[in-house]
Formats: sequence, C-alpha cells, structure tokens
Amino acid sequence: MLIYDFFGMSIGALVIWGFLMATLLHLFFYILKVQKNLQLLLASTLLFISYFVSDFIIVSDSYNTAIHGIFALFDLFTLLALFLATYTFFKDEKLEVGVLYTMIGLAINTVMFFFMYIDTYIYENVTRWLLWYLYSYLVISVDFIMVTSLLVNKDWLGIKWAISKVRARVA
Repeated sequence: MLIYDFFGMSIGALVIWGFLMATLLHLFFYILKVQKNLQLLLASTLLFISYFVSDFIIVSDSYNTAIHGIFALFDLFTLLALFLATYTFFKDEKLEVGVLYTMIGLAINTVMFFFMYIDTYIYENVTRWLLWYLYSYLVISVDFIMVTSLLVNKDWLGIKWAISKVRARVA
C-alpha cells in the first residue's frame, strides 16, 4: 500500500497549509520588525503559490496519468523562479539555510515526479514497484522537510555542514 492510498489529498492540503503558515510567519516577522528576512518570505510565498495553484489545477481537472508531469513542471518552474529571485534580489546576501533546503527539496521532487511521469505516462506502467514506493515516501518527506526548514531556518539535517566539509576537502 502506498501512503497516498490512505491519506491522498489531505497530505497535499497539509503541505500547502504549512507553506501558508511559513509565509504568514515571515510576513508577521517582517511587519513587526522581529526578523526582516525577505529571502524566507519570498521562498515560502513562492512555494505556497506554486503548490496551491498546482493543487487547484489537479483538483479541478479529473485525475489523469500526466499528473506527475504537471507536478514536475510546477516544481521545476518554482525552483527556477526561486533561484533567479534569490540570485537577483539577494546576490549580496548569504543564502539562508531554509532557502537552500527548499532548493534541494524542489530538485529532488522534480526528479521523482519526472521519473513517475515517465513510468506512468510514457511507459504506461500500472504495476506498483520500488520506484512507486520510493516516490510515495520521499516526496512527502521532502515536502515536510521544506516546510520545517522554512519555519525554523536551521541546518537541522546537517546538509549545509556536509557541503562545507566536502568543499574543505576538495579545496
């Protein structure tokens, strides 16, 4: 059984709600001058809008086999928009950890959606196999990691630390 078989669209709604809460949190922080972090506000807003619009399009359209391709395109465009906005508006600032986690998460999700699109739409596979289970758990986990990272903005998985260690060894 895939996790989507049990929870389906409610997990997607929870992720969208998480991105909305991250957006509102950073908006309130900005308005109240607690923390003026526009990178996190921009990232959480972009992700909320992307996930909300893609979910709305999928729900309004009946389920079709190209759903994974649509999600892959949305995540790819969101990743590109986030990358361009970050390096256009914040090129003189240090990249925030929450934004880094979000970029990595969007890249992972894009690859997984693309593989599922190829498997279900191009190859017309309907038999569940390892990729389907990996997709099911990985995409949900990455979505929750992105929400958490935007909320706390800490290197809680040690990704930035690992990148710095690899760079130190290479240099």
